[in-house]
Amino acid sequence: MRVTAKTIQAEKGYPLLLGANRWNEGYNFAVEVPEGIPASVLLYRKHSAKPVLEIAFEEKNRLGRVCSMKIKGISPADYEYNYKIDGKVTQDPFAYSIRGRERFGAPMEEDPHKIRCGLLTEEAYDWEQDVPADVPYEDMILYKLHVRGYTKLNNRVKKKGTFAALQEMIPYWKELGINAIELMPAYEFMETAPAKKEEAMISSRQETKHINYWGYIPGYYFAPKRSYCATKEPEKEFRDLIKALHQAGIACIMEFYFPDDTNLFTVLRALQFWKIHYHVDGFHVLGQGAFLDAIMQDGVLAGTKIMVGNYDLDGFYQGKTIAKRCLAQYDPGFCYDMRRLLKSDEGMVERAICAVRRNSDNHGVINYITSHDGFTLNDLVSYNYKHNEANGEENQDGSSYNYSWNCGVEGPTRRQAVRQIRERQMRNAFFMLLLSQGVPMLYAGDEMGNSQDGNNNAWCQDNETGWTDWKGMKKNDNLVRFVKEAIAFRKAHPILHMPRELKGADYEAKGYPDISFHGERAWYVSQDNTSRLFGAMYCGKEREFIYVAYNFHWENRQAALPNLPEGMTWVKAADTGEIKEGSCFMENGPAFEKMVEVGPRTIVVLVGQQEVEK
Repeated sequence: MRVTAKTIQAEKGYPLLLGANRWNEGYNFAVEVPEGIPASVLLYRKHSAKPVLEIAFEEKNRLGRVCSMKIKGISPADYEYNYKIDGKVTQDPFAYSIRGRERFGAPMEEDPHKIRCGLLTEEAYDWEQDVPADVPYEDMILYKLHVRGYTKLNNRVKKKGTFAALQEMIPYWKELGINAIELMPAYEFMETAPAKKEEAMISSRQETKHINYWGYIPGYYFAPKRSYCATKEPEKEFRDLIKALHQAGIACIMEFYFPDDTNLFTVLRALQFWKIHYHVDGFHVLGQGAFLDAIMQDGVLAGTKIMVGNYDLDGFYQGKTIAKRCLAQYDPGFCYDMRRLLKSDEGMVERAICAVRRNSDNHGVINYITSHDGFTLNDLVSYNYKHNEANGEENQDGSSYNYSWNCGVEGPTRRQAVRQIRERQMRNAFFMLLLSQGVPMLYAGDEMGNSQDGNNNAWCQDNETGWTDWKGMKKNDNLVRFVKEAIAFRKAHPILHMPRELKGADYEAKGYPDISFHGERAWYVSQDNTSRLFGAMYCGKEREFIYVAYNFHWENRQAALPNLPEGMTWVKAADTGEIKEGSCFMENGPAFEKMVEVGPRTIVVLVGQQEVEK
């Protein structure tokens, strides 16, 4: 087909909807252009090396800084486009797909026409009556991962490093007990493009030779990342993933990073678009340009899960009672406090007690001990110091405040005693997450002991350092089994994950407060700097009693047990210091009345049970 003025026609456009959007018999193009600067639309036929047609925006159709036009006679199956602004070929920041970046980490093309924008497909997608996976915060088990790195080393999937590979992982997540996944940036970004230091959410100097593996840089916020696709249809592949997740009862939370120069309209439209077009369940919003006030008051995003950091959500609600918690606080406070308790720092009992019970009546609280930015859990208990030499910054990048402890040896070791302490510490960390009131966020691979060799800032490590090592599934099968059973234990006991903050009072006249804290004496906790012991007792409905004893002394300690109602006794359910047949959970564990002995750096879980008549 020869392109002529008869086959393609341009007319006055609509300036309020930026990007290339379907409009009657064609597409409406609208883009911001500085005043006095010429601009045009470049149209490409599929596989053509150069544009087949250039259509200039008419100055009379400009409104403020927005130029627009409607173009008839083009279809997404046949055409791609770019803009030319002030003589420079540029991609549409509102593009729904970016083509020419199919291989992750490929050098930037010198030919400006190699990277192009795709038009949003007109084909209807069969969502098969898809409904959102409405997982309340109190029931959520959140699992954070990198789309590419999570499956690159997994031989159990066929299409490694892609959205399609994540779909193959759904049975594993179901078995583990995960009901929500969080994707690190999965929209299009130029991983080999240079980025200014102030624009990137990383602790290092950026150089063009580095690949930005994480993606916390400005991006094309409306387009699924092409190099994360196994097919040539990124829209369909991502929708297939979301539909399959929802069918399995798993929610999808996407991370979006907006630097401080991001336009408010871009932020709102991007989140609205992924909610409407891709059925995404929620967003973890990062960056100085996030416009949190506007996001949380937007009508289209109402009811959507929005996770934010460093924001006064209690102040936002101003004491109002809400029917459903949609917002969530995502900050590192829990991480820092629990890491310090884990390594037996002084003076942490009071802060740990606050972390264990922290919740909110009007918003969720996301708890984590490890995330992408910092040590993995295995490295947290294996290294005292960061080891980022491979990043090429002379180990100057990444945080030096990791609150980690190597258990006596820096890095890998064959010493059995050290390895046993590390394994126990990892189990302790998972219990800290899963037995606290907030939403537990597990970082992918931690459940199988994944290591980054002490690198705590793997932003540029698109290799085996930054990828999840699935050999750990066999090597650390005891840990995987423990995490699975710990998640199941949390789900089985509603008092461990309540929709409202526990009051520490007996407001339901059960004879016990909903949560209380104890030490070497019942109903009293020593908060001296030298104390590293406390117990948390939960009292739920229908005589549900759970007691969790935390001892981070390096010696045995006795934890006092409150008296239970007549006819009940305390029975041990789990002990991170005991491993029997691959798990520290036990059936028909020993019974206790007044005291329970807790081993060094150990967490013990007791449940109240009816005494068996002899």
